[in-house]
Amino acid sequence: MYLIEVFFKNINEDNLPQQIPLINQLIDQWRYNGQIIGREIPVFVANQENEWGLATRVICPEQQSLLPEYNNAEVNRCLANIENCGLILHSFQIVGEDLNSDITYEDKKPDWQILYTTYLQVCSPLHSGDRLAPIPLYKQLKNVPHLSMDVIKWQENWQACDQLQMNAVALESQALREISDINSRIFKHGYSLTKEIEEHTGVPTYYYLYRVGGKNLASESARHCPICHGDWKLAQPLFDQFHFKCDHCRLVSNISWNFL
Repeated sequence: MYLIEVFFKNINEDNLPQQIPLINQLIDQWRYNGQIIGREIPVFVANQENEWGLATRVICPEQQSLLPEYNNAEVNRCLANIENCGLILHSFQIVGEDLNSDITYEDKKPDWQILYTTYLQVCSPLHSGDRLAPIPLYKQLKNVPHLSMDVIKWQENWQACDQLQMNAVALESQALREISDINSRIFKHGYSLTKEIEEHTGVPTYYYLYRVGGKNLASESARHCPICHGDWKLAQPLFDQFHFKCDHCRLVSNISWNFL
C-alpha cells in the first residue's frame, strides 16, 4: 500500500466552510469504493507550486488507486460537487510505500477468494484464495457501489466484535457469538455478501468463520461443516490458519485457537 498526498487547488477561498464537508464526503466514498484504506484521514491547508488549496493524506492499495478509471458513480458525484464549490483536484503525489501494510493482490482475477478480516487488519476484507492477498474493492465492485459500501460496513462490524472479544472485558460473549456462530446477524450479513460478490464477479467467494473454544484438539479436528454437516477438514491448512474448507457451502474456518 502507498501513502499518497492529494491536493485540491482552491479557486474560491470564500467557500472554505462549505468545501471541507465536501472533501470529507469524497473521502467517505473513496473509502467505500476501496480506493483508500482507513478512517482517520487528515485534511489541511496546503501550498503547492505557489497555489493554495486543501490537501489530504491517504493510504491507497495501489499507486494508481485514485485514477479516474477506478472511480465509481458516487466518487464522481462528490468530485463534481467539490468542483462546483471552487476546488479543483489538482494532483496527487506518492509519498512512499507503507512498509507495515499487506501487499495488494496484483493479478487480474483470482481463481477463488475469501471474505476475511481481523481487528488488526487495515486493508480490503476481500482476499485472494491463492496467497491471501487483499484485493482492492474497486477492482471488482466499482459498478455496484451499494455492495462495496455494504462490504466495508460488514468489515467495520466484524472488526468491532473481534476487538471486543480480544479485549475480554465488555460484551465478550456477545461479540464472540457474532463472528463465530452461523445464526448470528454478522454471519448472515457477511455470508449473503459472499453470494452477491460471487454473482457479480463470477469468482467463487468464501466466508471465514472464526473459531475459538471447544473441548480438545481431537474433537476440534473432527468438526463438520456447520451448514451442510459434511466433511471439510483439509489435509494441510491453508496459510497456516484455515484448517477447514467446504466447497459446497463456500466456508473456511480454523481449528480453535485454544489448541494451536
